[in-house]
Amino acid sequence: MSHFCGDEVANHPVNWSLFRRRLRLRFMAQSWRFDGFPGRVLSVDLTKGTCEERFIPHEWCLATMGGKALATKLLVEWDTTDYDSAVAKRHPVTGRMDTAAHPTTPLLFMTGPYQASKIGSSGRAVVVTRSPLTECFIDTYIGGNIGHDLRKAGWDGLFITGASDGWVRLEIDDDSASLHDAASLVGCTTWEVEQQLEGLGECLSIGPAGEHGIRFASPLTAGRRAAGRGGTGASFGFKRLKAITVKASKDASSKTRYANEFHLGDAVKKQRTEMGLRRKSGDPFYSFGTSRGPLYAAENGRMPTANYSSTDAQMPDFSALKVAGGPGGKSDEAVAAGAIHVPVEVTLSTQELSGEHWHDSLPDAKQSGCCAPCPIACEAADRPIVDGVKMRGRPVHIDRVDRPEYETLAMLGSNLGIGSSLDVMDGNDACNRLGLDTISSGAALSFVCETVQHGWLPDEWVDHFHAPFDFGSFSKGDIVPWRFGIPELPPLALHVLAHATPGDGTLFGTLTAGAVGMSEWIEKKTGHPTTRLTAHCKGLDLPAWDPRGKRGNAMAYMTSNVGANHMRANYKDPTGLPNRSAVDLMGELVNSQNSIVIRDSMILCAFAKGATPDQVMLDAWNAITGEGCEWSDLMDRAQQQWDAARQWNVDHWIRQGKSAKEQDLLSWRLRNEPVTSGVASGMVSFVDESDEEACMLAYYEHREWTEGGVPIGA
Repeated sequence: MSHFCGDEVANHPVNWSLFRRRLRLRFMAQSWRFDGFPGRVLSVDLTKGTCEERFIPHEWCLATMGGKALATKLLVEWDTTDYDSAVAKRHPVTGRMDTAAHPTTPLLFMTGPYQASKIGSSGRAVVVTRSPLTECFIDTYIGGNIGHDLRKAGWDGLFITGASDGWVRLEIDDDSASLHDAASLVGCTTWEVEQQLEGLGECLSIGPAGEHGIRFASPLTAGRRAAGRGGTGASFGFKRLKAITVKASKDASSKTRYANEFHLGDAVKKQRTEMGLRRKSGDPFYSFGTSRGPLYAAENGRMPTANYSSTDAQMPDFSALKVAGGPGGKSDEAVAAGAIHVPVEVTLSTQELSGEHWHDSLPDAKQSGCCAPCPIACEAADRPIVDGVKMRGRPVHIDRVDRPEYETLAMLGSNLGIGSSLDVMDGNDACNRLGLDTISSGAALSFVCETVQHGWLPDEWVDHFHAPFDFGSFSKGDIVPWRFGIPELPPLALHVLAHATPGDGTLFGTLTAGAVGMSEWIEKKTGHPTTRLTAHCKGLDLPAWDPRGKRGNAMAYMTSNVGANHMRANYKDPTGLPNRSAVDLMGELVNSQNSIVIRDSMILCAFAKGATPDQVMLDAWNAITGEGCEWSDLMDRAQQQWDAARQWNVDHWIRQGKSAKEQDLLSWRLRNEPVTSGVASGMVSFVDESDEEACMLAYYEHREWTEGGVPIGA
């Protein structure tokens, strides 16, 4: 008996109930080593300053598949927020409910069963919380090694609540976890935090944008891999959590065991064989990642240009482009009749925006690494001289410059009238260092540029700002106009924005709310229809793929629980570009969404899904857990996650007096304003309003929801 309890038994009366409980919990803590789940999270209360082990019921792990779905279960079951008091908290710009900023709102950082394994392209983790940008459910994914190391250290994830009085960082070393003062890190960029905490393991941190509560701030790891969407960097900032470091010892890693190691190895071999064949076949994705996207997107009328005023890299003449009536190409009659000709002001080169141009311009750039373990290795970087001047005469802030992804090339490139991947690289670097989402950053800046073009700024604001430092052709203090086509605008404006004070009445203080929040504020103040200039769903900015002329795409955005996200469904166009309903695709859309829930719960990189068929994913799951389930069983579990996240949103919309069906609608521009040029010319997101209604009802029916879009029995 003393073998189990030591001196406690020898010197004190035995509490057998407590003894049995401790023994059971210890068994639970060890049992994960044979079914792939640690069965515990690190529960961090930042208000109390405590870090405690919290066990997860074993049936929850299997029933949810881990990752996103397990995080959803914990969010629903363990959220102790008193919404009667939390709803009183108001957004500093919009005045809407701001429960995302409430201290008790949980912030989860979770892994899945694929992490710590040898499954290719599983170097991922997920952040789940209530989005500071949208007030909806958000799950956003991050690459690198931190997910693997957290799993190897013996944790399914982190469940973080409360808010610290001062800035802190969380340090995890296998089983031990502790909070430390982080005052010395305040004001540091994500790259600087990485350097200062070197030696403590993998690092996740926020930059100045997260510290200041910018609603589209992002946490980053390795200084360049972001959990980009939804503003979760602000969630860290609200809690005054500057950084998390994770170190897993070899001893901890070696204890990871699965139900059937042999069968898991067979699944891994099948996946890696397929990946190897794709690389040998010359698949350009393995060389350029998503950076070839501009060529495809513009050709197919999908590429955002000048704040989604066109979709094919053709910059419109804004003197002819008007919104909500009046002279020009956007009168009510023109909208009713379809698009009319709008003169093109300038044509951007999609070749110069592409990854090929980036590599041609930087001959020393190489594929520089990957998220472990990943055979694709879609990352590329150039390593300039670190003395502050080499890169085209512009300052170099770090010892590498990364090739931007397609979404960044579009949102910080064509969407701002910027036509070179090298210029976009500067904006991308600024977002990485400051801790900002490149998609929502591009949406915010382009919204201001178009608002200025229409002359709709409030009278007390000016149509320019002053350069905060020397950059490109601008010296510190120079006037920088809010205008499309200025390559230096993104890095200069984003620096000012990341240090702005939300809700102070200034342009940048208002822009901290993002394009949607700022548009609502200006429209309310001036009466100008600025909300018609935004492209979003549920408050989440469109992710650089325009849905007009791509029918399945519109419904994929509308029905995603997080808002406009292109990674929640593999949508299709039923007939190419001609106007035709996608109502017959709603069953396929539901199946696609459920399949992706499985991917995002086990946490496999989206880029690897093509080389990882459903059967291989299922075989890996059964080998890890010892289950003998079918793919249909996993699809049923995915449906439960989708319904649970939807109900979590619906409950909050009810608190705000909003209907679920209304929240599913796309923004005005995407529903009413036809594309003006290119192959999608004349198109909006649906054939007409009746088609939109039919698609929504068909989708709800396939989900077995009410006609109002509410899950039944979730």
